[in-house]
Amino acid sequence: MKTVTRALLARATLVTLAALACGCASMSPIGPTPAGGTAQASAKPVPRVQDCGVLSSGSPSRFVCNGKVYSSYQLAKLRETETKKYASGQ
Repeated sequence: MKTVTRALLARATLVTLAALACGCASMSPIGPTPAGGTAQASAKPVPRVQDCGVLSSGSPSRFVCNGKVYSSYQLAKLRETETKKYASGQ
């Protein structure tokens, strides 16, 4: 009878875990994003800092969004205006 060594047991465990990980990865509960991306409330979305590129990190910081340059204050003002407009129901 053949004895099972630690190295063989470690390899078998590693292969089993890899197979389980690959099999479970394809069973994601979140489906693919539908064509067209996410829905937007307005026709022209307000630029967000997360979606912009950093132009300079001085005071105030400047960002490039959709080909336009905005300061951090301008982006905050746009966001606040959009929030007030949404809250009023317009």
